[in-house]
Amino acid sequence: MKKKQLYGRGVPMLCIACQLTVAPLFFSSHVQAVPVAPTILTTAQTQEMRTIKGIVRDVNNQPLPGATIRIKGTSTGVVSDVDGNYTIAVPDDPNTTLLVSFVGMKTQEQKIGKSTALNFILEEDATVLDQVVVNGVFERKANTFTGSVRTIGKDDLKRVGNSNVLQSLKNLDPSIMFFDNMSLGSDPNAMPEMVLRGKSSINMEDVDLKATYQNDPNAPLFVLDGFETSLQKIMDLDMDRVESLTILKDASAKAIYGSKAANGVIVIELKKNPSGDLRVTYNGSMEIEAPDLSSYDLCNAAEKLEVEQAFGMFNDPGADFESQRMMIKMYNQRQSAVKSGINTDWISKPLRLGVGNKHSLSVELGDKALQAIVDLSYQNIKGVMKGSDRTNISGAISLLYRHQNFLFRNQLTITSNEAHDSKYGTFDEYTKLNPYYTPYDQYGHLTDNIVPSLDPGNSVTVNAWYEDIEFEANPLYNAQLNTLLQDKYVDITNNFELQWFVMTGLKATARFGLTEQRSRSDEFYPSDHLKFASYSTDRLTEKGSYDLENGEQHSLSGKFDVQYNKNFLSVHDIFVNAGFDLSRKQSSTNLQQAEGFPSDKMTDIIFARQYLKDAKPKGTEETVKDFGYYLSANYSYDNRLNFDATFRQSASSMYGANSRWGKFWSVGGSWNIHNESWMEGSNITQLRLRATTGSTGSQSSAAYNALASYEYFLDKTYGGQLGAQLLNMRNEDLKWQEKVEQNYGFDFNYKNRYSFTFEYYHSITNNAVNPLSLAPSTGFTTVQENVGKVLNRGFDLRAGATVWQQPADRSYLSFSLMISRNKNILKEISEAMRSYNEQQEKLATEGNVPVQKYYDGVSMDAIWAMPSLGIDPANGREIYIAKDENGNPYRTYTYDAAQQVICGDELPKFQGNAGVNFEYKGFGINAVLTYQYGAKMYNQTLVDKVENADMKYNVDRRIYTDRWRKPGDIALYKAISEEVYVSEKQQFASEKTYPTSRFVQKRNELKISSLQLSYDFFRHDFVKKIGLERILLRFNANDLFTFSSIDIERGTSYPFARTFNFSLNVTL
Repeated sequence: MKKKQLYGRGVPMLCIACQLTVAPLFFSSHVQAVPVAPTILTTAQTQEMRTIKGIVRDVNNQPLPGATIRIKGTSTGVVSDVDGNYTIAVPDDPNTTLLVSFVGMKTQEQKIGKSTALNFILEEDATVLDQVVVNGVFERKANTFTGSVRTIGKDDLKRVGNSNVLQSLKNLDPSIMFFDNMSLGSDPNAMPEMVLRGKSSINMEDVDLKATYQNDPNAPLFVLDGFETSLQKIMDLDMDRVESLTILKDASAKAIYGSKAANGVIVIELKKNPSGDLRVTYNGSMEIEAPDLSSYDLCNAAEKLEVEQAFGMFNDPGADFESQRMMIKMYNQRQSAVKSGINTDWISKPLRLGVGNKHSLSVELGDKALQAIVDLSYQNIKGVMKGSDRTNISGAISLLYRHQNFLFRNQLTITSNEAHDSKYGTFDEYTKLNPYYTPYDQYGHLTDNIVPSLDPGNSVTVNAWYEDIEFEANPLYNAQLNTLLQDKYVDITNNFELQWFVMTGLKATARFGLTEQRSRSDEFYPSDHLKFASYSTDRLTEKGSYDLENGEQHSLSGKFDVQYNKNFLSVHDIFVNAGFDLSRKQSSTNLQQAEGFPSDKMTDIIFARQYLKDAKPKGTEETVKDFGYYLSANYSYDNRLNFDATFRQSASSMYGANSRWGKFWSVGGSWNIHNESWMEGSNITQLRLRATTGSTGSQSSAAYNALASYEYFLDKTYGGQLGAQLLNMRNEDLKWQEKVEQNYGFDFNYKNRYSFTFEYYHSITNNAVNPLSLAPSTGFTTVQENVGKVLNRGFDLRAGATVWQQPADRSYLSFSLMISRNKNILKEISEAMRSYNEQQEKLATEGNVPVQKYYDGVSMDAIWAMPSLGIDPANGREIYIAKDENGNPYRTYTYDAAQQVICGDELPKFQGNAGVNFEYKGFGINAVLTYQYGAKMYNQTLVDKVENADMKYNVDRRIYTDRWRKPGDIALYKAISEEVYVSEKQQFASEKTYPTSRFVQKRNELKISSLQLSYDFFRHDFVKKIGLERILLRFNANDLFTFSSIDIERGTSYPFARTFNFSLNVTL
């Protein structure tokens, strides 16, 4: 049979193919010949044809390349080109209908009538947003993707919060666990601690949550518009710039980032595609933070005085007459203050109703070839502690230019951030103060000492405990001083992207990113600050201190990849992505500590008298270089059977010379049962099974752990030469930490209204990087080594139901439920961990806080304490359970740290959220409840404020009501009569309470995490009449109430807060 060959430029292949005869065809675009399978033409296909041309755009007037334009009722169709243009030949029948579709957009259809040109504008379809997977490198159709992903659109993010992306995220996906910081509470300058599907690394060092969070080995990787970024930048990111957020959970989804993806990946895409016409959008909001003190139950003045009397503070049988007289005088003085009505509410003194505001302005403009978008934003967060705030100012310019088959995009972002901690000190400075004291003198002036004198002018020496309580610093006095507690940074980021549409289905992309950040931290305390009150006269010139830390971060990164996708014979789809990336990150800090500032007006370090005693300038420096290449491929058969495979190899300067390269991979498969022929006509819109396995890595090691490092002797020389000592041993075999994981998923959707997703995962982390103990003869205690294994397993369940909807009125009612469970178990431990456990057991004999210990087969979140039977009603002492050498239990009053056992697990058996979303003709209500069940927690409040309470300070009211007082009492806490004065610590306390199972309590919680009321004025004509496109009002309330089975003080250094946000969105 004779071949026919056509040549066309800029004309879609199927446009020509549908007009040709039965002969085998070859279409040549540019030079490459593409065979087109012959088809048997029907009578309808042989009728007279008409050519239709047009452009497909989105609501922002942005061209949509790759949109499908198909003749309804047939398989004949074309794809729009890079500029959104299409040309299609259709039967010359006015009733012929064109269907236009694009992934993530609502499908449109229109009869051709007598037209020869039809343009289409497609709207985003929130119900199919999940049909697109954006992983920061490429976009894929979700129905052929086998990995575990969750995509959250901008509207869903704003529906549960308006402060920052992270606040919204914690209310939307329970597989990401955000840990409540019981110390820092709602501090606006504290970074949140989070893990995605559990911990894969063992961290035996403290995490600095006030820093950029770079030293947490379990933090997920954040990717912003295709480039890695820090948690700090995500926290300060303007929410109005965010288009979507995608969580990559399993190996198949995150393997493209293999070397850094073990802890999961969170990909954030910023809004793009500005309109060709001028568009201006303003978002303004006012945010109110109200302190939440519901967890505090402190004694009032009368109660505290009664407790002191019961403790025997005013009756010492061994005291001499004068000392006893002073104690009686102290009691009378305090009793007089109570009777006079003094009952100072100290915990309210440093607090306020924090009122902040946020404004953002976005301007979009351009034409078909060149578009620009300019974003400006200002956000000021006022914390509930007076003087604490965080101010963020940012500006961004995004430019997009199209020329033939090339697309250029550049985004420049400049961010300035300034944060202040409260000059009022920490919250626990106020919770401890006794309510029978007042911060003012008789003239209403703030005093530096809140303890009134017992015998003015009389230097009578009384017993040691009184000498210790003669002076108590007034933190309000410090607040009026010119203290400076400030952190600030300026960040400049420029990301450039070039896309080359080589031909249909083939695209090459190059990216280059540059980040420069300068930071500064100032901590200045003037000489009048009461932290220097105890300085003797010979140290007066040392009063006043200044810590100045400067930091720099430089980051360069580049990526290049090629994507190819092709459909063969209508049923075979392939997608291939190959590329490489490289990066260089450098950071440095320097710290200067000085002292001796004669005036609080001298707030510059140049006024210091000297460096801090025995201190000198110090700093850090780190440089990390990475390189990697990858190949990812997907095959889909008839949109029913899908297969994914990814391979990545990475090298990093962080690891030893013999193990610098790491290999990571993933394979996955899925079966779209709903697309089987025997499912046709069913109301089941999705029925899918999927499974994946693979390995990913994490960079939890410090930059130079594999290298030998030295420190110079600067105070001495030998032969005129400086000497040096070895600080860190070289380990040329230190290699990547590897996580091998499996994921099994099931997806179900009925009528696009009822959905259900279930996933089970299981992973093993090998080569965990931890310190290995060395013999003392080496001169080192540890060296970084690959030892230990960690097991993570659990499940995620997500269900949703739209029980009522009227699309024409934008009205619907839907419910959602999510459940997540995770366990972290150690499978192997190193010798270093055994040594670490021995050190922890020593600490357990001295302290009252449970210590963390690591053993094979034990949860990483286990709580260790000695078993207890409770308080003996006969004498008020605690009865412990111990075991003898044969393992037989016996009762004892003696605490033994070696007898500690696992008494609970801090991780819940499951956690999740439940939500309801209702909209009716513009009015909307959204509510989210979060919950957890089955967790245990050590109630440190009962230890510190009840049993080990220092009676010099205020205490929890339960010490007044629930302690043993007399034989026969059934009490929760030890006898009050067991008080002892610990002279070396100068405090009154009961017989010391050590970690015991009595204080391991259930922690089941239900939180009203988010509530939103909104109104969209889309139904009102006046909006268009005044030249506006949209007006939207929102009210958000976050962290409204927490109902918990454990009564514990929350936010000890900085209280928690309830947040209320009023916002206005106007689009011109």
